[in-house]
Amino acid sequence: MLSRLRAGSVVLTCALLAAVPFQPAANAAVAAPAAVPADSAAASHTSPAAAPASLGSVSAMPGQSGQQLAVPVAPGLQPARITGSIAVTGQPTTGTIRVSAQGRTLLEAPAKGTIALDAPVSAADLTDHQLVLALEYNPAVRDVCTATQSTATLSSLSLTTQGTETAPATVAEFLAPSVPAILIPVPAEPATDVSAAILAASAAMAHRYPDAALKLVSPQDLDAQAAALPAGSRIITISSTDGAASTTLGTQAGRPALTIAGTGEGLRTAARALADTKSALADGATVTGMTATVPAAAGPEQTFTGLGAQAIRLAGYGTQETYLGVNQSQFGGPVSNISLQLRGTHTAIPTGGQAALSVYWNDYLLSSQTLNGDTFDITADVPAGHIQSRNGLRLRLTALPAGGDCNGPAGLLPMELTVDTTGSKLTAQRGHSIKPGFARFPQVLGTTLPIAFDAGATAQENTINAGTLAFSLQRDNDALLDVRLTTPAALLDSSDSGLLVGATPATAEQAGAPLRLAGFRTVSSKDIEYGVGTTAAYGALEAYEHNGRNLLLLGGWAPDATGGTSAATATPGALQASLASYVQQQPGGWSSLSRNLLVTQTTGNPVLLETNAITPQAEVTDGFRPLALWLAAAAAALILAVGTRVLLRRKHRRAAQAHADALEQAAADTAHGQ
Repeated sequence: MLSRLRAGSVVLTCALLAAVPFQPAANAAVAAPAAVPADSAAASHTSPAAAPASLGSVSAMPGQSGQQLAVPVAPGLQPARITGSIAVTGQPTTGTIRVSAQGRTLLEAPAKGTIALDAPVSAADLTDHQLVLALEYNPAVRDVCTATQSTATLSSLSLTTQGTETAPATVAEFLAPSVPAILIPVPAEPATDVSAAILAASAAMAHRYPDAALKLVSPQDLDAQAAALPAGSRIITISSTDGAASTTLGTQAGRPALTIAGTGEGLRTAARALADTKSALADGATVTGMTATVPAAAGPEQTFTGLGAQAIRLAGYGTQETYLGVNQSQFGGPVSNISLQLRGTHTAIPTGGQAALSVYWNDYLLSSQTLNGDTFDITADVPAGHIQSRNGLRLRLTALPAGGDCNGPAGLLPMELTVDTTGSKLTAQRGHSIKPGFARFPQVLGTTLPIAFDAGATAQENTINAGTLAFSLQRDNDALLDVRLTTPAALLDSSDSGLLVGATPATAEQAGAPLRLAGFRTVSSKDIEYGVGTTAAYGALEAYEHNGRNLLLLGGWAPDATGGTSAATATPGALQASLASYVQQQPGGWSSLSRNLLVTQTTGNPVLLETNAITPQAEVTDGFRPLALWLAAAAAALILAVGTRVLLRRKHRRAAQAHADALEQAAADTAHGQ
């Protein structure tokens, strides 16, 4: 039961559901008519009244089991009313749409057009502080022989609640099953260990709450940002103190807050421990020694169970489908080839009946097999050109009873197929199936994310931007990333893929960035024409391969008064921060980025570019001048050697010819004398 597909937590549903993004619960709107006394602000929080907002969406096809969407409800709040809209698209079949919670029907209506959901709910409808909605599309005739293209989508959801949010009493309660939003204040001049711990906390919270919204803010903005948070949100503060690392529960800006204090590696380790579900054992307001070990990288062979599929069952005549999301990061790193082995059992096919199982990878037909007997075993290779960062494996069962009448007596014995999720597996080979660029992330990181801060932004700006990018990378990565803070020199001298933020022009040149932090123009093409650099500042996020490893580089440029560049002062942190936020806010996550450059100016939205659309920069051509001089010198030496050899050959030929002429003349003189 999850709200969206993600690596390591895979939902089995129809192929169409994979394309329906789940919006972060930070958009949740709640109403609380009761007010909190001023003297109790430290113990509880009343959710502000607000207009209804979207809580996500879920889709279902005819005949599917209920497709679920979980809406978090903070402790102390009582759900009062749920509203939303259901759109039935495609070719609607006669039947009904049903929405339920805890088995209680909230809505049942004919399956056509647009249906409004407006139903009262109560605490009895909750499951572990979540309102779990189940959407069903029940056709009038459940077993049909023809495939239907109709889909019902529940969206535009909002939940109204009553009561007062109860403040957590322990660290374990602070780390609730679901959290809609997280705030992390970043000091103006954070120490190195504080920045490292903030980055670790950002990744840890993304691993634990992938659907939450994260924002890193300056301390002076904390109160204003906290006031706009939905109920159930959290604040995490990192501070540097002597002694062992400790984690203490408290309140900040009227919100539940957790303060992690310590120094050095212990501080970073305590922040990383927020990702560990064993933190439920932290049953006090203050705990020490919180730690978590980063698991080893996953292997190249993964069973369907390891990919998150607990059970796969298809039943009924007609066309039935199921979907399994597969990310490259689930194999512990990038892969170049994938082989499939699919095993399972099925009911006996009645005489005159027909059944076939088809396997699709990203809508590419891998294999199709006519079923007979009572078992199946399919092997197939996925072409390298069809392997993306995020992938989808879809199984389609097509069954027809004897005589082709799905409504007759044959329909009383429907076809049924079960996949052996332990015996079925995907085996991958290490390598790259995607050209260098954003699409290689986060799988190229494995389980390690080194981050380096450069002088192109302040320490606070670098921490905020790096934390935001780390959150986005972790949210799309199956395993917990070991986020470490290093230096630009150490990162560039290593063989590790990583992230460089606040890059200066000099470092960008040293790192071999495809776009040097200097003025540039793009080459006009049929789909884009974008030019910056001569008069306006810009920020750039670059993804590229350098010396056999993949790098992400965040930096910026602006012209100064003397015509040079001044990236540190003329490129405000807002330009780089807007790029980090843009990546985080993409509905499809990191994999929604294409190409290898993301560029923004002071106005307008960021633009995705390819480096081959950029005219050669002076910094790039200047870098080739020494090589050009050496090549010119070598060419001159070669020409001189060839010319000398030609002259020597000609001189030798003339000497040989003269010698031959002399011999011939001597022979003629001798003959004449006789």
